[in-house]
Amino acid sequence: MGMMNRSAALLFPVLLIGAVPAHSQAPSMKELPKFFGVFSTTVGGWSEYAVTEIEGGRKSTMRNAIVGKEGDSFWYEVVITEGGARNIIKMSLKGDPNNPENIQRLIMKNGDQPAQEMPRDFVMMGRRMATSMFESRSGSSVASQPGLKSVEIGTREVKVAAGAFTATQNQLVDGTGKVLASYDYSSEVLPLGVVRSETDKVRIELVAYGKDAVSLITEQPEMMKRPPGMPESNPRGAPPGMEVPGGTPPPASGGYGAPAPAAPAAGGYGK
Repeated sequence: MGMMNRSAALLFPVLLIGAVPAHSQAPSMKELPKFFGVFSTTVGGWSEYAVTEIEGGRKSTMRNAIVGKEGDSFWYEVVITEGGARNIIKMSLKGDPNNPENIQRLIMKNGDQPAQEMPRDFVMMGRRMATSMFESRSGSSVASQPGLKSVEIGTREVKVAAGAFTATQNQLVDGTGKVLASYDYSSEVLPLGVVRSETDKVRIELVAYGKDAVSLITEQPEMMKRPPGMPESNPRGAPPGMEVPGGTPPPASGGYGAPAPAAPAAGGYGK
């Protein structure tokens, strides 16, 4: 089983969900959920969480899964559902997901609309978008704080909707000693190990998990013609306030000089 050998605060995939423009998009939360734990690259591992905003009680669900592997990269998929609206983002990662530079490819699907793949220059732009979005929401980037560490408090029995677990209780602490989050961890739960997590804004709780994940994006993705949220009047790759990335533009379809990946077999997460 592939494991990242340190505690992870997996923020970036979630933030990009908020960048998907469409009429059926799930409304953005005041504070996006944060997942803490040890990231496993075991293909097929999935976990689904109930997400609750502490202020106001707003609810949604989030599902994380490793849905495939190509060479030394693996496909990580995040699904957010709220009020019947579903957004999916699927990323080809080469290494720690906390480092946006490891995102090699990125595919989005919003509701029933066709799946779209970002050309490489848009992926780079998306990295900047995600960083900006998180900083505007929280005032700092948890994942990049230099003194960030996970402190193990002890072991306890935790009961959630998905069952009972013997979990390790942890706190995420910054360089000043401030507790940013608490989370209960179990290696039984893939790909993140999180049974329950809470910050002062958001609480998440495991409702289901398994080892038979397949991608929910079953069609061939179209190549995106402009960045998410960009008006049609703006030229491709030239959003306001951003320098046009250099280099030769990617091909009109198929990703980065190769055909788009074949669509996986239809199905959900083994349910």
